[in-house]
Amino acid sequence: MSNLIGQSLGRYHILEQLGEGGMATVYKAFDTRLETDVAVKVIRTENLTLGTMERALKRFEREAKALARLTHPNIVKVTDYGEYEGKPYLVMPYLPGGTLKERLGQPIPWREAARLLISIAEALDFAHSQNMIHRDVKPSNILLTQRGQPMLTDFGIAKILDLEETADLTGTGMGIGTPEYMAPEQWTGKTSTQSDQYALGVVLYEMLTGRKPYTADTPAAILLKQATEPLPRPSQFARDLPEKVERLLLKVLARNPADRYPSIGEFATALESALTNSPLPQGEGPGVRSAHPRARTLDTQATVNQMEGSTIKEPSAPRTRSTQTITPSSSPSLLRYWPLALIGILLVGVLSIGLFAALFQPPRAVLDEINDTQGVAMRLVPAGEFTMGSDSGFDNEKPIHQVYLDAYYIDKYEVTNAKYKACVNTDVCDPPKDSSSITRSNYYGNPEFDDYPVIHVDWNMSKTYCEWRGAQLPTEAQWEKAARGTDGRTYPWGNDSPYSNLLNYNNNVGDTTEVGKYPAGASVYGVLDMAGNVWEWVMDWYDASYYASSPSLNPQGPSSGDTRVLRGGAWDFNDVNARSADRYWYDPADSYDFIGFRCARSLP
Repeated sequence: MSNLIGQSLGRYHILEQLGEGGMATVYKAFDTRLETDVAVKVIRTENLTLGTMERALKRFEREAKALARLTHPNIVKVTDYGEYEGKPYLVMPYLPGGTLKERLGQPIPWREAARLLISIAEALDFAHSQNMIHRDVKPSNILLTQRGQPMLTDFGIAKILDLEETADLTGTGMGIGTPEYMAPEQWTGKTSTQSDQYALGVVLYEMLTGRKPYTADTPAAILLKQATEPLPRPSQFARDLPEKVERLLLKVLARNPADRYPSIGEFATALESALTNSPLPQGEGPGVRSAHPRARTLDTQATVNQMEGSTIKEPSAPRTRSTQTITPSSSPSLLRYWPLALIGILLVGVLSIGLFAALFQPPRAVLDEINDTQGVAMRLVPAGEFTMGSDSGFDNEKPIHQVYLDAYYIDKYEVTNAKYKACVNTDVCDPPKDSSSITRSNYYGNPEFDDYPVIHVDWNMSKTYCEWRGAQLPTEAQWEKAARGTDGRTYPWGNDSPYSNLLNYNNNVGDTTEVGKYPAGASVYGVLDMAGNVWEWVMDWYDASYYASSPSLNPQGPSSGDTRVLRGGAWDFNDVNARSADRYWYDPADSYDFIGFRCARSLP
């Protein structure tokens, strides 16, 4: 990047360079309008192609506006943004206290470290409530005011450059993030609020011990250590570390996201608990997760008993026998009811004949494909068992188990812009939260993209649309069976590895494509685009360990949770996520340019 010292970016006159990283260069500048010092972060673009540059700039503008709305006492606020000679930049207050990174190198007393990071954890918790994930929490992104108040910066920078073509900008060669602070799931392209929690745990580990948990010469070597070596016990480097703090640290740095705290807010609460010498909540410790409540209710168990052949009898009411005899002669007024009785007898006869005829009618054919009342094509998935999960995939796909599902129909294609707009036109559905896609400023509502999947819809919006059609979001089990059939195939088309003629993935197109474009990638039931294009919301709450206790008959998922399940991968995800057993999750209020959905319905 060329030196900008002495130049003016609009009203900001560059004074000196404060720092430089893989994604941006930070300058101290003077705001000539407000007459105050500011920090200007100029995004590095020298390695971007022209096509990638256009996409990055569009994403930059969207994220900059979102960052400007992020207001918290411990988050450095974005006050302005702009572009200078093709280089996007963000403007923030200038904080002269330096960064946390400059204060590391030797252990910091645990109480001091905890007090500092509680503020950062609360800042992250607030950001997560606003559907913002940091993606690159590390000491150099924690600034300090003159009074030592910690401030988190660089929100959204990783997302702005989260394009396959920009992976080399980070120096990792494997995507956006800083290797020593990346959560295990980030190496496979999965980023969530739990990833921020893990990264903050690494920062705390480094503050307490003076060293990072995993270091190596290359990102691949770090990944190997992270995957194969146990976490070095913090107490061997910090002898005075209380046991409860070490347990807290081991939990937040668990390999499996589900074994960490349910939210970073609960991590902050645990730190506060350690500071006040109150005991940690029961069950907290390394490798222990807070389980989602999923106990089967009595009513549900009764239903299962009925299905399994048990007999449930209602209590009999006491009966008395009357000795009084009523005859027409003793009750002349009863004669007036004989015409009604005769009509009743005739009706019973007619109904009996109709019932007899219905019993001997040949069964009505169940069609492999139907169009519902809104003209949406749906494919039949017959009743029966299938194998769900994978023992060779991620931990949340285990164990494999047999599931029986009643027959159902599922949308042949992902819900398109045109189909979703039909619901919006009735005022039942809300429009997508953004009308653009990653490369198209005019996407939703543009007839050119009517047959492309609708995006920027959250879980609740998707559920509302399906209900408008008299359907519902498919359960996780329904989605997986429709994708992989009954023969346990790895992908919808079989077990052959993905390639560009089968699905839209791995940025081979760089955005969404029209639905049904890859007929060779159809599932055994003729359902299309169940791998790639967009992730698809399903009905279930997410619980990484749910398969261990999932019922075998029409499972509906956990009874509660924090996030909802997504299935199928997307246009910018890799072949790992295209597997039919792969499980992803997001906050149900989230909406992105890589998330859509389809609907399902029981047989009429």
